[in-house]
Amino acid sequence: MTDLGHAPTEAERERFTAAGAASPSPRLKRAKGYLWSVLGVAVITGVGWAIRPYLDITNVALFYLLPVLVAAVRWGKGPSLLASFLGVLAFDFFFVPPVFSFSVSDVKYIFTFVIFLIVGVVTASMAARIRNELEKTRQEEKRTLALYSLSRQIAAKADLDEVLKAFAQTVAETVSGQVSIVMPGPEDEALRQVAAYPPDAVLYGDKERAVVHWVLEHGKGAGRGTETLREATELVFPVRADKVTLAALVIKLESQRDVLSSDQEQLIEAFANLAAAAIIRVRLGQEAEKAQWLAESEKLHKALLDSISHDLRTPLSSITGAVTGLLAEKNAYDDAATKVLLDTIKEGALRMDRFVANLLDMTRLQSGVLRLSREWWDVEDIVGVALREMRDTLLGHPLNVDIPAGLPLVNADFGLIEHVLINLLENAAKYSRPESPITISAHESNKSVVVIVADSSPPIPSSERQHIFDKFYRLRGPSDVGGTGLGLSICKGIVEAHGGMIWADSLPGSGNRFTFSLPVSDQPFQRQEGGEEGRHG
Repeated sequence: MTDLGHAPTEAERERFTAAGAASPSPRLKRAKGYLWSVLGVAVITGVGWAIRPYLDITNVALFYLLPVLVAAVRWGKGPSLLASFLGVLAFDFFFVPPVFSFSVSDVKYIFTFVIFLIVGVVTASMAARIRNELEKTRQEEKRTLALYSLSRQIAAKADLDEVLKAFAQTVAETVSGQVSIVMPGPEDEALRQVAAYPPDAVLYGDKERAVVHWVLEHGKGAGRGTETLREATELVFPVRADKVTLAALVIKLESQRDVLSSDQEQLIEAFANLAAAAIIRVRLGQEAEKAQWLAESEKLHKALLDSISHDLRTPLSSITGAVTGLLAEKNAYDDAATKVLLDTIKEGALRMDRFVANLLDMTRLQSGVLRLSREWWDVEDIVGVALREMRDTLLGHPLNVDIPAGLPLVNADFGLIEHVLINLLENAAKYSRPESPITISAHESNKSVVVIVADSSPPIPSSERQHIFDKFYRLRGPSDVGGTGLGLSICKGIVEAHGGMIWADSLPGSGNRFTFSLPVSDQPFQRQEGGEEGRHG
């Protein structure tokens, strides 16, 4: 919380004035109107005296209607009536015989005076009414434009602080003063200033806290210029919605003698209603986002529990059964049966290892702590290590590898790209028919190396292709197909972290193809014998 706010700077004062800040006082404006009415009658008198030898005296009287009309349109009814009265006196004194006297020698001129006064009064009344209607129209236009401008500003903002800052600035520019917005704090007695204009202004101290508390409690305006707590130096308006006071708008005018006009108060109340609606909108949006996040979290939580219950219990059951069989009775199994049980244990352990690795990789991707250890690698080396890792899983599937010589190096994390290939190969083996072939190929395209894993599994429906890389999304397949639905999502995260792309499409007839691309090296490449397989075998 900063100290009490400073007076606006010169630049801020100019902006306030340009935005429609306080106009000259009505008293000064009326005085100028009366003065111009007197000058107008004097000018007409001078012109009439100059041309009186050439015109009939009745025609000269018509000239005096001109300042009456001008005063009515420009200054209002009072100055117009004054111009009418002075016009009759000037016409009588300077033009009606005997000249330079207010006496009248011919009675018909008295009738002329009466008609002139009646015409002046009627003209002044009608012109003043038109002027008042025009002024109301202008005020309504200004109010509408101000409300529209504020609504556009706050409608484009989703952050509550930004909405309140725009609200405070608009009100400050409207009243040519300092504005702050105060909301209840975490505790009932605490107050916190959430926005102000100028930004470092603090408009309430210990004395004004009582006014703010009263406004927040009763939902009515209070402070200077009102019937409640009028001794306060600031004026406080409530910001209400649905009979609930959301905040207090604190206004400090530049001069202690200034008060807000009724039009300004109505405009500020309209501003406050807009701000209240925006506050409710932002809060509802935040609550909806939170509810959506909770629903998504609950959905992921359930999917994760379902996956863990299946993908951990299944291999654990296999391992437990095999170990129980081996320990049940010594020498109960021959070498072939023992090997089968040991292979079951190994396959279950590897399956659990891949499952835990997927969970860890997804956690790293989600938390943003995934760090790539990039080096220049030969794609053939990565494919070779992945195939050796998956040789047991791929048993029974004819394997076709088509990687041409001379492919450029890829700038990648060897272990992560190997993990991508392992997940794609496991997915192909899981969904393909027994004894169906799996193909791995690679080629260069647009400064990238493109790797393709193709299988003969049932084609993925076009409506589901956009979802297969989502977390925990699984295609409908055979009942014995397990998995968490994380593998393809992890592949997508790893490939995109390398600056590449991954996608899936169906092959003509039958089968699916998963393709990903990786950036290549600009350096010439000569494949070395043995590659890097020995380091990762």
